[in-house]
Amino acid sequence: MILVISNIADEAATVLVDMFPAGSASLITASDLHESFKTGISIANFESSEVRVNNVNITVREISGVITTISYFLPQEFYYIEAADRQYVCAEVNAFFIYFLSGLKCKKVNPPSRKTLSGHGIHKIEWLKTVHKLDVPLWPFHLNNGMPATLDRPSAYQYLKATLIGDVLLGDRTSEKVTSYMRLIAKAFSQPYVSCSFVSPNGIDYFLVDVMSIVDISTPENREAIVNYFQNNLI
Repeated sequence: MILVISNIADEAATVLVDMFPAGSASLITASDLHESFKTGISIANFESSEVRVNNVNITVREISGVITTISYFLPQEFYYIEAADRQYVCAEVNAFFIYFLSGLKCKKVNPPSRKTLSGHGIHKIEWLKTVHKLDVPLWPFHLNNGMPATLDRPSAYQYLKATLIGDVLLGDRTSEKVTSYMRLIAKAFSQPYVSCSFVSPNGIDYFLVDVMSIVDISTPENREAIVNYFQNNLI
């Protein structure tokens, strides 16, 4: 069973689930969590714990993959909880799912961090330190009250965005340099999915502008690549 963790507003999540063989993938959202996901996890015997996913009982070890398209659940998604309790319930559910997803021994796109359900979940300053050690050229940036500020983009420069899913590179046509940089970044963060923006002032040298780790399933190309990534791991 592959779990697709998303929100009810993302129609692409339903499309993605339907691309897998019937019954091999299920959509999990906070908006129907009280019906779609029920479990009692044993810390001492995690993998043998039973999970009920969309009326199907499986053990944790039978979960063969996870695709997470959100950083965290939002309080307003828990409409079936008393309004005064939604903030607390949401925080508890997010904490549980970070623990639960971290404990799964299966393919994950992307694995959770200590702060988020998917991706590295760290400030730009932090991931820049990691990328700098990889000798990936970085484009200058400014911070405004701790947040990255938008800089002017000279129209004569070349801008591109590319996404790496497993070993498949998607997006704008890239050079071998960009491909190499992205593989280094994916390996450094232990993420099978990474999306990067680059700028080139001369068409030869490429400088990293941004790294995105939250899975984007909005395009058919990304969805197909994700399905292919899991194709040998279906239950």
